[in-house]
Amino acid sequence: MSKDEDIVFQPKTESIFKVIVIGDPAVGKTSLLTKFSTKKFNTQYIPTVGVNITKEQISLSDNGKEVLVNLMIWDVAGQPQFYMLHKPYFNGADGIILVYDVTRSSTFSNVKNWWNTAVKYGLSGIPRLLVGNKIDLKDERKIILPMANHLSEELNASYFETSALTGEGVNEIFEKIANLVFHYRTKK
Repeated sequence: MSKDEDIVFQPKTESIFKVIVIGDPAVGKTSLLTKFSTKKFNTQYIPTVGVNITKEQISLSDNGKEVLVNLMIWDVAGQPQFYMLHKPYFNGADGIILVYDVTRSSTFSNVKNWWNTAVKYGLSGIPRLLVGNKIDLKDERKIILPMANHLSEELNASYFETSALTGEGVNEIFEKIANLVFHYRTKK
């Protein structure tokens, strides 16, 4: 027996899932995605026009097997003039990341509006995360943890806090949504 015959290959399985990232303008949706995919942070605010789509691959372990999950992440514009375009952007989503800015109360209040839009488009049963971004701005914080936890329970969404500037919590949210979506779609 040759040395090569001793090697046991574990097949990798691969899946592609659509995840929408939604929330008010300037909460850091694009910054979170940029930090995750490029490890960079852009200090200049450039509003998303319509939608930006990024493909990211995440490796998960499922019953001892490596699974490659490809996320097609749709970074949806938060500006009101793009609301009429939401239906095609939301259509077919496998997961949702709802983002608000911990320093701006209005963005927290509007999470419910974003969630209601997702429900209106038939997405009430899919995995979702609630993300409070900009935790590096400690002195400006308006939304305290009990408020966020209450909303996450109401939405039946895991809650995470992140900083796109420092990178804190960023990888975790994308790994968590990949895991949730993979198990939701493959275990149905």
